[in-house]
This record gives sequence, structure tokens and C-alpha cells, in this order.
Amino acid sequence: MRWIRGLSDWVIRTPATAWLAFGACVFAFVFGTLGWYGAFFGEVNAPWWAYPFIPDCPLAALMFGIALVLMHLNRTSNLINQLAAVFCIKYGVWTMSFWALYWLYTGEVELSGLFSGPVMFVTHLGLTIMGLLLLQYVRPGARDTLIAFGWFILSDVVDYAPIAVGRLGGYGYYPPLPWINGDPVALVPAMLWNAVVMTWLLNGALLIRALMWRHKATQHPAPARAPGR
Repeated sequence: MRWIRGLSDWVIRTPATAWLAFGACVFAFVFGTLGWYGAFFGEVNAPWWAYPFIPDCPLAALMFGIALVLMHLNRTSNLINQLAAVFCIKYGVWTMSFWALYWLYTGEVELSGLFSGPVMFVTHLGLTIMGLLLLQYVRPGARDTLIAFGWFILSDVVDYAPIAVGRLGGYGYYPPLPWINGDPVALVPAMLWNAVVMTWLLNGALLIRALMWRHKATQHPAPARAPGR
């Protein structure tokens, strides 16, 4: 694990790698939002307040890029690090889970373009790994964890609560998904539970860690420094 942390530190502190990674994340955000969600916003007529909660995976990439460049500039935000880490892990796993189920039900493992299943599976595996690497830099903190927890709970509500008028199945603004044997919502219940479980599993684990760290700090406070030292 030490060499992984060392390599991560090198990427962060080296201008060429840090800014190249940031540029790649911005490109992924723009390309993913326009390519996968572009027409979707008009089709579902989403209200303006829902926009930040809809392009989940592109926003995960952008959040990672912001977290990375802030660390490079020595302006680290623990809240941004935690949001970005959970974003990448949650939606990376979510997307890989969808494609695995899609292939299981349809057997259609086509490689027809940049938004085909195999390409998206590999890129979102990379997104998950990015989140796990960033998790190394997340410090225990109950306030940051509760803010992140609230964001992802609200995101799940926007995606799956019955708030999108006319949406098939009575769901919210979940991402556009390929149909399964002519059924546009066949896998939506499974993906709903995937999203909810990941929200509570990731943020819950981080909250427990933060509370344990706080308890340990109160039980074993740091020794006072001697005067003049």
C-alpha cells in the first residue's frame, strides 16, 4: 500500500501529471454530459434545481479533477475529497453493475462505440479506482461526512422518487438506460437499490470512522506542549 500512496503523491505534486489529469476529467465531464445526457434533459423536462443531481458519472469525474488540482495547489478541501471519492466509487460501481446485469439478461456484449457497454464498463472501473485512490486522502470528519451523506441521499431521491411527471415506472430523473427486451424500466428497481445501498454503505462507513476517531481523540487527547517550545 505504501507504494500506491507514494505514486499517488507523485501524481498530485507533479504539475504535468496533475494538470493533465485535471484536463482529462474536465473533458470526461463535458463529453459524458453532452453525449449521454444531452438530449435527456429536454426529454424529461427536468427542473433547473435537479440538474446538479442528474449527470452523476460525469460530475464524479469533474469532482475528482477539482479535488486533485486543489491538493496540487496546497488548497486541499477534505469535503471535496470526500464527495469526489464517494461520487467515483458509488457511480463507478453503479454503472458496472448495470452493464453486468444488462449482459446477463440480454447477452448483447456489443462494442459499437464510445458509449457501448464494454467501453463504459472499463471507463467506470477506472472511475471506481480513482475514488478508492482518493479515499487515501479523506480525513475523518463528522461534519464533512454528514454533508456528503445528505447530498447522496438527495441525489437518490431526485433519481428515483416519483417526481418526474410522465416518467415510465413513476420514477424520478435517473440516467437514461438501454431497454431490456423492450422494457425501458426492467432494471431500474435493481439500480435503485444499488444506489441506495452504496449511499448508506459508503457514507455510513465513513461516518462510523469519523465518530470512532472523535471518540478516540477525546479519550486520548494530545499531550500539552511545554511552555516556550
